[in-house]
Amino acid sequence: MTSQDMSGLPVEKPHMSGPPVEIPSRRWLRTFAFDPMSTRLSGEFLTVSVPYEPDLKPGPEGELLQVVDYDPARGKWYALVNLNDPFILAQDGLKPAGGDPRSHQQIVYAVSMSVIERFERYLGRRFRFHGDEKLRIVPHAFEGRNAFFDPSRWAVLFGYYRANVEDPGPNLPNQIIFTCLSSDIIAHELTHGIVHRLRPYFSEATNADVFAWHEAFADLIALFQHFANREVVFDAVNATNGRIDKGRTLFDLASEFGQSTGRGAALRSAIVDQQRTPARFQAATEPHERGACFVAAVFDAYLDRFQAAIADLLRIATAGTGVLPEGKLHPDLVARVATEAVVTADRFLGMVVGAFDYLPPVDVTFADVIRAIVTSDHALHPDDARGLRSNLVEALRRRGIIPEKVDSLTDDALKWPSPDGPLSLRDNNPKVPLEDLILAATMDLDSAGEPGERYRAPKVPLEDPVLAATTDLDSAGEPGERYRVPNDSPVLGSKRVYTALTRWARTHAVAIGLEPSLPIALSSVHVTYRRAQDRQPLPKIVVQYTQRRPDLEEKFRPDLPAEQRTPLRAGTTLIARVNGEVKYIVAKPLPLIAPAADDQDADYVNTFGQDRLDKMTAWFEQVEHDDPLSIWTDQPAVRRLDFASLHYNGEA
Repeated sequence: MTSQDMSGLPVEKPHMSGPPVEIPSRRWLRTFAFDPMSTRLSGEFLTVSVPYEPDLKPGPEGELLQVVDYDPARGKWYALVNLNDPFILAQDGLKPAGGDPRSHQQIVYAVSMSVIERFERYLGRRFRFHGDEKLRIVPHAFEGRNAFFDPSRWAVLFGYYRANVEDPGPNLPNQIIFTCLSSDIIAHELTHGIVHRLRPYFSEATNADVFAWHEAFADLIALFQHFANREVVFDAVNATNGRIDKGRTLFDLASEFGQSTGRGAALRSAIVDQQRTPARFQAATEPHERGACFVAAVFDAYLDRFQAAIADLLRIATAGTGVLPEGKLHPDLVARVATEAVVTADRFLGMVVGAFDYLPPVDVTFADVIRAIVTSDHALHPDDARGLRSNLVEALRRRGIIPEKVDSLTDDALKWPSPDGPLSLRDNNPKVPLEDLILAATMDLDSAGEPGERYRAPKVPLEDPVLAATTDLDSAGEPGERYRVPNDSPVLGSKRVYTALTRWARTHAVAIGLEPSLPIALSSVHVTYRRAQDRQPLPKIVVQYTQRRPDLEEKFRPDLPAEQRTPLRAGTTLIARVNGEVKYIVAKPLPLIAPAADDQDADYVNTFGQDRLDKMTAWFEQVEHDDPLSIWTDQPAVRRLDFASLHYNGEA
């Protein structure tokens, strides 16, 4: 296209076409360094990298999270931040400020998305809440020294309060402290919500470890989140000359909360107890205290392996003596030590989070957690070349946290049991259409695409190669060609998978530890793609079944109406290869109604089911005895336990 200049001569217009500008994959948002107190003392903010959601609405409200900022104590709705505003995008988000609620909204979103992304990486799949459901985050939900996840509202609620007058720590007396500005508290409470999505019955206290594991796991996520910020780790290494265990930055949890409430220290610390003995765990009954023992053991193992990992660096830096001179370390050495601290932390957190799929659906204990960690990590790292797995088991043993019903602490003894005989999801009894599940899960891994459910019709030409390539990844299975979907197959969908898996469970009920005459619920089914030692993805199918036992509930509390009784549930997690072969059975049985004679499976289920029932009922009676409200209400004491009540005394 041409035009004329002032001389009348034709002028060629510039050609404006070119490659389109791609939508960014990441968004950078500023937060406080742990909390406002730490940023004020250090003068440093943190910049968090999270996935870029192009359709992010004001709130922020994205695909998984919705920030709702209503303050009922003041009867006020706060203006919502729009993170897609060009001026906000240009400066990596708003500058965090205690007096600007919009920056509070930005911080809870940034930290929460960062935590969810780490979960996805360690679990080997896209994380979703039920259907299109979003987790609500309320930064100013109430006035009080508390923050908690509320399953009934499907929300994380943050309180605010005034600092202690006599001992406010490095804060002003009566200064307003917002729990929603503590990265530790955000990560901790969000983790409760994620755990509830993955294992909803872990909110039912059926033994002393259930809520303790909830708290321990949430603390581990929050503490290891410190190591996601390499600049923080670098500063900690530099400040301590490589002895990061001598500093508090990386191992203290919710420092501002703890100091502002008059404690004089952080809310909790991972290394407060240097004595690696079982005494503390054996005496602990309160969930936070009991969970803290597990956290301490994990960080015992972490620090041991970290010191072993940097031993060669120290020898090189000290000409073989291993004794560092006085003064600051060379920045290059600090950088290398910081890298080892981050890598080792990432590996330990991956062991703990990755084990979640190997936990039973109900009645979890720390003994279950140990076996889940060993089974899960052994599948990825069978040789345990760096000794991380064995070091963790030993650290837990020294703290008094040991597995049950095993004859040693070797990997073979600790791994979950495999079926005694052949057991397959594809044994045609009935046949389960695993191809539907595998295809959808593979499609979901493309974050730029639409969810896999949208592609389950056979007209999509990608089905055959995607499905075949995925099944081929299972080296122990048969080639993927066998599982390709024929072009004339009926429309695929989740209902086929759920229906077939439910029927399969009824057929194999006793073999998987459930009662065959009562309904069995398929709680969840998904495919994981975790990266193994050979750097290849290792696909596994994870199936969860649960079963409520009203017949046993009536025997335990015949004086109560059915709706008021404490639920008694059996549950089983199956870990299978993509060819359908069941590799591990993680069962929490209850005694069978009419066990068949001369049936080994039935005898096993009945024996261990009765043992579990006896332990649960003894626990219920103990809780009832210890609860001063029991004489005033018919409601069972264990049904009054929830996350809000656990935190009522400031144990956020």
